[in-house]
This record gives sequence, C-alpha cells and structure tokens, in this order.
Amino acid sequence: MDFIQLLYDIDNNLGQEDFESLKFLCMGLIPNKKLEKMKSSLDLFEELQKSGELSEDNMFILPELLYLIGQHNLLKKLNTNKSAMTEALIKERYISMYRRMLFELSESITKEDLRSIIFLLDIPSKFRENKNFLDILCYLDKTEVITEDNLEALEKVFCNVSQDLLKKINQYKEYKELPRRIMPSAPTENTQLSEPQISVQAVSSIDTEFHGDDLDSIREHIQKVQELPSQKDVESENDIAALSLQDRTKSEVYPMNQKCRGYCVIINNSDFLKSDPRPGTEKDADYLERVFSWLGFEVVVYNEQKAQQICDIMSNFQMKDHTERDCFVCCILTHGQSQAILGTDNEVVKINVIVSKFSPQNCKTLAGKPKLFFIQACQGKNTQGAHSIEEDAVSATKTIPNDADVLIGMSTVDGCFSYRHIELGTWYIQALCSNLIKMVPKGEDILSILTKVNRDVSEKEYSKSGTILKQMPQPAYTLRMKLVFPIPTSDFKAYI
Repeated sequence: MDFIQLLYDIDNNLGQEDFESLKFLCMGLIPNKKLEKMKSSLDLFEELQKSGELSEDNMFILPELLYLIGQHNLLKKLNTNKSAMTEALIKERYISMYRRMLFELSESITKEDLRSIIFLLDIPSKFRENKNFLDILCYLDKTEVITEDNLEALEKVFCNVSQDLLKKINQYKEYKELPRRIMPSAPTENTQLSEPQISVQAVSSIDTEFHGDDLDSIREHIQKVQELPSQKDVESENDIAALSLQDRTKSEVYPMNQKCRGYCVIINNSDFLKSDPRPGTEKDADYLERVFSWLGFEVVVYNEQKAQQICDIMSNFQMKDHTERDCFVCCILTHGQSQAILGTDNEVVKINVIVSKFSPQNCKTLAGKPKLFFIQACQGKNTQGAHSIEEDAVSATKTIPNDADVLIGMSTVDGCFSYRHIELGTWYIQALCSNLIKMVPKGEDILSILTKVNRDVSEKEYSKSGTILKQMPQPAYTLRMKLVFPIPTSDFKAYI
C-alpha cells in the first residue's frame, strides 16, 4: 500500500480521543505550539515526517504509538501485531517512560477522581471546563508544575485521591534510580531483534504497568546481565520494559483458536403476563447480537420466552457438541428476583439451575472451557442510594457452582433494582457492549472489562422524588485463567 494512503487509512480509523492521546504522547517530540494547531492525526503524521521521526523507510514510531493507545487492531496495516511490538519495544522506542507513565495514569482516572484532582491542584477556572485528565496533565507539563524529575504536585494529590495511582508514580521514580547502561543501536528493518540474554518472567497482565513489589528481583536481574560482556549489555530501562510489556503466557490464558468462538444465546423478554413491559430491551438485544457476532460467536436470539421454554433452550444447548468451539455465552434480558429470572409467564427460573446445565458432568464438551452468563434483571425491590452501595451488596457466590470456568455477570447486586432507559436500553448491557468494543482490541481480559463496566455503571444515577438512585453490577466467577477474546479482524463499525 502507498505510504500516504496508509497514513490516511490509519487516520480514518482513529477517533478524537485517539488523536488527543497521540498528541499527548508526542509532547517533547513536536513543539507544543504546533500540537495545539493540529486538527487531526494526519497533521501529526505530517509533522513527524518533517522532523524525520516518521518516513516510509522508518515507520517504527507509528506502530509504537498505536500500540500505546491500545489500537492493536490497526497494527496489521503495518504488517505487525501486538506480540511483535511487545518484543520490539524492549529494544527500541521513541516515547519516554515518563510520558507513558503519565498516559497510564490518565487511563485510570474516574470522573470523581478528576473533580478532586482539579480542586486539590487549584487549577485556574479557565482551564477547568470540559477538561479530561490528559488536558490537566498538559497544563501541568507546559507550566512546569511537573517535570520528568519532579512529580511532587501529583504525589501530594494522589496521597488524597488514590493510593494505587500514587504507587504507579513511586514505581516510576524507583525505575529512574536503577543503573543505566549503553543503549544498543536501534534495529533496522532488516535486522532481527536478538532475544534478551536473561529470560524475564512476565509480572503483569497489563502491558505497560510497573510493579514496585518486583523491583528487588529486577535489580537482581540487572546485576546478572551486567556480568555479561559489555557489548551485549542493554540499558536497564529496556529490562523494565521487558517486564512491563511481556505478553501473557499461554498457560495463563484460555485457548481461543477455534474457527467459531462458540454459541451466544440471547433470551430477550419484553412483555409479561403479570409484570410491566420492558421497553428498551430490544436495544440491548440488538447491541449484544452485533457485538458477539463481531467477536466471532454464532448468535441465536430467542424473544418472549416462558420459564419452561427458557429451560428447554438451555437443555438444547447443553446437548450440543461444543468440541470445536472455545466457550459458551448466555445473555438473559428479563425481569427477575433474588438469584432468579422470570419467564414471560412470570414463572421463576433459578440462575444456578441454568448454570448447572453446563457443568462438566452435564456438558462434557464444554469441560475446561469458559462459560459466561450475563444477566440483565432486577434481583429484588431495594434501591441503592448514592452512599449505600456497600451495605446493600450481598454476595452472589451461591449462584456459582463448585465447577470451574464459570463467570456470571449480574447487572446488579442481590436484592436490588436494575435500571433501564425506555429508548436507550439498560445501563449494564449498554456499558458491557461499549467496553467490549473498546477494550477487546486492546487485548484486555474479561475481568478487566467487567471492572470498567462496574465503574461506568456506578457513575450513573437516577433521581426519583429527590433521591439519587444508583446501581452496582456484580460479577462472580470461578475462572481459572484469563479470558482474552482474540482481536476481531474487522472494525466493529462494519457490524453497525
């Protein structure tokens, strides 16, 4: 493909949020005044070409940037992939660890965190409106409130806001104190990257996260490398990158290599014999069908099912041969009560009865394979106030059978309401689908995705008679390994 056409195609697949992330990562490579005037990723690519950082003969910075912002699906346009970039970035990179650390912080900030940070930093009012944390970091960087060697302002803020984020800063500072050695020559296009001299075990399931608890072992590793001939040494910075960028080993991840990912069964009930209808549920069913088709599943939708019909459908899929499928997904959209769902006839079906049909003894061809159940249904009539989530939460471990490899994603905790917009669909299913679309291409595992779903739903609120009502989803699982869906070969917009 023509180089200019390639850049155009990549720009066409990037959104505004991606563009802002690219600009932030390129601070220091491109003058701030030029970054401020840019309108699209094409402007950024053009400036990188002018500065000599990007050319048809040297495109390394482009896949590096796509890798860091999580656009792993676009790497194939550059004849590479996530695994290859993981190895390549051990040896060579343009973006500093300082810039990457700040970007990683921004990915972890909630709306509530942002409000607290802006207040504690006493940001001028003209810089506060409609700003995200990347905007705040840009302001702090430009005004030199923070620098590569001075993060005191952020440290003070995160002492109050988030100890986890403070830990990331401390880990970065400890990394900077490690001894440095000579950086090897950057590999050319035709140069095969050599393997690290010492095998480094991956310490994180998140590609770019530092782990301070492992610094002693890292120092020990560096000491061993320093004993090798000096011409084969690598800079300690790269040893840290090796730790932070290693892919998950095969033994830690469920196999996902079948041509068909598996069956995805969707039960969608709207009209009931004795209960109110569920307008908006068709939005959820449609969204789920498109997302799981995009992920490679054979999706089957059943509308308006009575309790016995639901049981019959489950028994039918229990008897199917799943040998050439990686996993099984079941999504149920209906009314419910504590640890149970309702058919359109208002008869009860216990959730554990549904799940148990797919246990190893009842469905041998799914033994050892993940079984995912997403339940969008009220689990009672209690409401969750803005400050009562913890006391309302009731463990749902009773619905998890003793058998392994099961995940049950409940839209709400036991005993509480689950909210649905009559035109836009439910908070939970909309957040689930949205985050699958965003995070699967980044190589995130299902529990990380569901944690983000929890955050998104918990930030929503509904006001009724002056009372603010909240919702807290609750995943429960007996998964033994990470579940990472393969990155789809096409963009999701092709399924819209």
